[in-house]
Amino acid sequence: MLQSAMAMIPTEYLASVHQARFAQFCANFNKQYDNHDEFIQRMTLFRETEAKIDALNSGNGSYRAGVNHMSDWTAEEYETLLGLKNMDVTSEEPIHPFTGVSNAGARDWRDTKGVVSAVKDQGQCGSCWAFSATEAVESAYVIAGNKPVIMAPQELVDCETGTFKSHGCNGGWYYYAYQWLAKNKTMKESDYPYTSGTTGKSTKCAYDESKGVTNVSSYKQVSKNTDSIKAAIELGPVNVAVSAGNDVFRNYSSGIVTEADGCPTRVDHAIVAVGWGVEDDVEYYIVRNSWNTTWGDKGYIKIATADGKVGVCGINGYVYYPII
Repeated sequence: MLQSAMAMIPTEYLASVHQARFAQFCANFNKQYDNHDEFIQRMTLFRETEAKIDALNSGNGSYRAGVNHMSDWTAEEYETLLGLKNMDVTSEEPIHPFTGVSNAGARDWRDTKGVVSAVKDQGQCGSCWAFSATEAVESAYVIAGNKPVIMAPQELVDCETGTFKSHGCNGGWYYYAYQWLAKNKTMKESDYPYTSGTTGKSTKCAYDESKGVTNVSSYKQVSKNTDSIKAAIELGPVNVAVSAGNDVFRNYSSGIVTEADGCPTRVDHAIVAVGWGVEDDVEYYIVRNSWNTTWGDKGYIKIATADGKVGVCGINGYVYYPII
């Protein structure tokens, strides 16, 4: 019935509806374009994204897709965010990884004042790994009994580059960041402001030890199973790597992404799990992204737990946490 009704609507009316939606999108996200040609290109990209969102929402999934600030981006622009896509994903295999069993029914570190800072925005730089590292350190620092401090991902983007294997805006790993922070203290964001989100490039290292806040004494990799990951999260937020270079993750808006939703498992993006919970008998991780609050559920995504070395969206494979 819906298809036949839509078929009766004049093409010019449909075009006007799409234009109205695009105009509202531009207003909502303060979009500005250089010229008419770019306007047409962006509107075409937006319409293509809307079609993908409609397709994703047509199934019986437990999550919803929706428009966000990237809905007029090209695939190439989106891929600049994925700081693990060019990285060797063969992480260290420790002899004694962290193992454990959760003692709680749920955990959300956002409920503990000061532990989880506000959602940040990495901009168009593949610095997700640096944000994942600094955000986990911020949380561990407060849990250790200190006052909240907003720490500087720009320090890692500029200074850790090449020391071990990270490459600034071209990607890196949070455990390489911890190797840098074993010998160099993380600085405050206010003393080392983030600029690479605008330029897409790192700058000359400006590390100042006198303004350093804390080192990382060590770090742990977590066993690739749900019980151990939940137990690690009880200690504090943890670094996780996920597959984000796909329509499921890119257009996520709310709900829980499960194994049935077809999210790939080859990881290309680093973020932070800040908790876990249960909803309608579906257990999930509460995961914080670094793409501003205009993406996802105010900057967060719920990813279902699943046993096995991979997990939903690959989330089980590379779980780490820093020790202050």
